[in-house]
Amino acid sequence: MIEENFSDNVLRVIAAELRVLSAMTAARDMFSKSYFSLGVGEKAAVDQAMFGMISSNFQMITPEHLAAHKAQQPLGFQAPVKGQS
Repeated sequence: MIEENFSDNVLRVIAAELRVLSAMTAARDMFSKSYFSLGVGEKAAVDQAMFGMISSNFQMITPEHLAAHKAQQPLGFQAPVKGQS
């Protein structure tokens, strides 16, 4: 089982609250109604818009974050080298 700690749980709660808040705000802006009073199609449109915004932000941030990390050894399947078993 994954070891949980307080700071990870706080970060999860904050991320969940921000997700709900942004969905509520998007629903109010897109349809002038509360998220919970939307129909199935409208909720799907709001959820898709939120997913698009979150994924584009993540993709813009990730390359800089991953650039600092370098693999210690080659990843994936490698051709066998003579002398190694």
